[in-house]
Amino acid sequence: MDSPDARGLGAQTFKVGGTPAWAQDPEFYRCACGADLVYLCQVPEGMEFAAHPGQPEQPYSAGADTYGLFLGNEVYLLACPARCDPAAVWPVNQN
Repeated sequence: MDSPDARGLGAQTFKVGGTPAWAQDPEFYRCACGADLVYLCQVPEGMEFAAHPGQPEQPYSAGADTYGLFLGNEVYLLACPARCDPAAVWPVNQN
C-alpha cells in the first residue's frame, strides 16, 4: 500500500487498493443499495495494455501491439462495500 502525500493523494500508477491519486477533485458516489462506494483501483492516464497476438489493431492507438482504454484518461473504479450486486462498480474518468 502506498502512503498519501502531503495533499492526501496516493501514487499515480496502476494499483489496486491504497490511496487514490485523483487527477482532479475526489468524487464520491452512493450505490443503489445506499452504501457509499469505496475506492477499488485506478488505471493511470495513457496506460497501454498488450494486445494478444493475432488480434486486430485498435484504431488510433499508439502502436499495433497495444490497446488503450478509456480514451487515455485516468480511471478510478469505485465499488460497493456491501457487495449487493456483482456489477456494483462505478467508473470515474478524469483528465
